[in-house]
Parts: sequence; C-alpha cells; structure tokens
Amino acid sequence: KKFAVAEADHIICISNNTQKDLINFFNVDANKTSVVHLGFSFETKEIKETIKTNKPYLLYVGSRNGYKNFARFIEAYSAPEIKDYFDLVVFGGGRLNEKELGMFERLQISKKSLKEVNGNDAILAGYYKNASLFVYPSLYEGFGIPPLEAMHFGCPVVCSNSGSIPEV
Repeated sequence: KKFAVAEADHIICISNNTQKDLINFFNVDANKTSVVHLGFSFETKEIKETIKTNKPYLLYVGSRNGYKNFARFIEAYSAPEIKDYFDLVVFGGGRLNEKELGMFERLQISKKSLKEVNGNDAILAGYYKNASLFVYPSLYEGFGIPPLEAMHFGCPVVCSNSGSIPEV
C-alpha cells in the first residue's frame, strides 16, 4: 500500500476520516487527495417481507468480529429494559459461532428473541424498512455503508461516534 500511495498521482478517499488517516499514516500531501463519499444501490425493485418476530426488533447487519463491537452491543441489549421489549435480528456475517451463542446464554437472552438471517438485498431492505432501530456499534470504519442504507429506508440509526461514522 505504501508503494502504491507513493506512486499515485492522486488519491480518492472515501471519507474525510480516511483522508486524514492517509495523510497522517503515509505522510501524503493533502493536495494529492480528494474525498468522494460512497453511495449504495440495492439491486432490487422489490422489498421482501421480513420474517415475523414476537416483538418489535433491533437490527444488526454484517460481520461481528473485533472492531465491529458486536459483543459490547449484545451486553447492552441484555439489559431487561431492552431485551424484554425488543427482539434482535442479526443479518449476514455468517452463522453465530459457539462463543457468540455462549454469550447469549450467559446473558440470559432467550433464543426466541434472536433471529439469524442471511439473504439478498430485497430481504435486507425489508428488515431495514421494518426495524425499530438499526444498531451500528463499530469502533472504526473507513466509511460505513449500512447506516446509510438504514437511513435510506427510514430506519432510525444508533451508532458509535468514531471513525468516519459521524460523516455518514
């Protein structure tokens, strides 16, 4: 990456935060960079109905490793004033692993409250459209498309205040 950055005539950054990181970590002249924010496009004209949940639901989308801060989110979700009133839909990111399932059990989160879903954009659009809240606790993102998608579908977003997420 360092070689590519040094050889580039100009660098397009996906956020002001990414531009700042590029300048700080690679000592790049700011005049050699431009910011062009990302967009998104769902490859569907239809929105699929979501599976039914027992209660209104909170939506989490994507991978759940490390900096995505999923474990901390689940700790917050486990508070009775949240888990008693909302189900949790986890979309994408593969099947929940043994460690994650053990965390749900340890925090006394009922399997009835948890829905694991994988699917295409039409299915995801339905979940965004019907969620009570989209939660994006990531500690760092170069951009962060899921909050942008959620807002497009009128879904309220709660997210961390770090990296490029405040820009989005």
